[in-house]
Amino acid sequence: MSRRQNYSNEFKINIGTIIFIIIFIYVFIRIIMSLQKESLSIYEVQNSYIDTNISTTALIVREEKLINADSSGYVSYYVRDGEKIGKNKTIYTIDETGSVYEKLKDADTDALSMSEDALTEVRTRISTFENYFDYANYSDLYNFRYDIENAVLELTNEALIEQLTSLDDDATNISTYKKVTTTEAGIVTYYEDGYEDFNINKFKASDIDKSTYKKTTLKTGEIINAGEPVYKLVTSENWYLVAPVSEKEAKALKDKETVQINIHNSSKNISCSFRLTTADDQNFIILALNQQMVNYINERYIDIVILMDQNNGLKIPNTSITEKTVYKIPVSYLAKGSDSAETQFLNVKKLDDKGEVTIKQVQAAIYKSDDKFCYVDPNDFSSEDVLVNTDSEETLSLSQADTSKLQGVFCVNQGVADFRYIDILYQDDEYTIVKTDVDYSIAWYDRIVLNQSMVEENQIIK
Repeated sequence: MSRRQNYSNEFKINIGTIIFIIIFIYVFIRIIMSLQKESLSIYEVQNSYIDTNISTTALIVREEKLINADSSGYVSYYVRDGEKIGKNKTIYTIDETGSVYEKLKDADTDALSMSEDALTEVRTRISTFENYFDYANYSDLYNFRYDIENAVLELTNEALIEQLTSLDDDATNISTYKKVTTTEAGIVTYYEDGYEDFNINKFKASDIDKSTYKKTTLKTGEIINAGEPVYKLVTSENWYLVAPVSEKEAKALKDKETVQINIHNSSKNISCSFRLTTADDQNFIILALNQQMVNYINERYIDIVILMDQNNGLKIPNTSITEKTVYKIPVSYLAKGSDSAETQFLNVKKLDDKGEVTIKQVQAAIYKSDDKFCYVDPNDFSSEDVLVNTDSEETLSLSQADTSKLQGVFCVNQGVADFRYIDILYQDDEYTIVKTDVDYSIAWYDRIVLNQSMVEENQIIK
């Protein structure tokens, strides 16, 4: 073998090796790039519903005042909690020495007969409770017991006192026993909690904190000192609920005048007016009510649900949403084509090759339309174009036309990233609900780009 032949073989081997290495490197790079490149995902639009009801805990504010005792002694109440009482009616008694109270405890109540009217009232209350009792609210049973005990107390105390007055004055000093009457009408309740003077027009966010709430119950048979609260009187059926709401919730409530609320998962919703306010950079809603106040006379904090509009619509991921700047054109500039078809055009003033003014009809892509304006694709025009209103001869230079930013998605039903306007109903951290049956928008089962940042408008999607 000659020297030339050896050289030729070596050269062939080297060339082949180099080509192989180049191809290998190219394939390797393509594999690495494909692994690093995020694949384009398509999302199919689905019909959905998102619950936007606002659940919160509200502070009850009433027109209420604490009534203080004018003397010390053992207190006995004549009126049950939550009962409406008129002016100059006996509400409680004070036994300064305790002698009458002891007689009351030792009295033979079994031998004491109640009137038929009194018995009828007790039976009515029991029957009403049986008819409306719900095992889901078993705690109501304890409230009912307390109510009946106070009712019996109210109906029997008068008779007991009459018996005591017939006893020997040496054994029972009736002069130390005093009946107290109301000075005004209202609804009676027996507790204090420091919120009696709460001002809905001036409060701090820290004032509405259930975790620090304390309540003191006023009970029959306790010793009370002169000047201390003995009962509470609510003087109006009007009441308020003050509750914190988030920034998003406040925004959703902003354009409403009234709302419906549900209290403690009750079977009946309440319609009421409201206003929004802020305290210490926190949003609050103040609801005004004029019914069912007595049902919550013993409560200061209650759980409520503010019933919002049902958001039935099309569900799309937030990553699909993009934004596009469009021309905002008065609808009066829209015109039908020369063949009187339903398709609408914009008449554009242009100069022909001879320098003469002509009117050209342009079928622009309309993304949105309302009673006043249509929103069209700027890519269909030049900024120097002038629109002509053929009905009024008015003109509009696009260089001076208003623009607007529309939110939308890229629809790929036809294999091209086509921008479609969306009308948003509700949005959370991951998904958005948009209105259905909106002209020029998306529909159920449309295919949209999952991540809008990966494509450009009018891009061909393979």
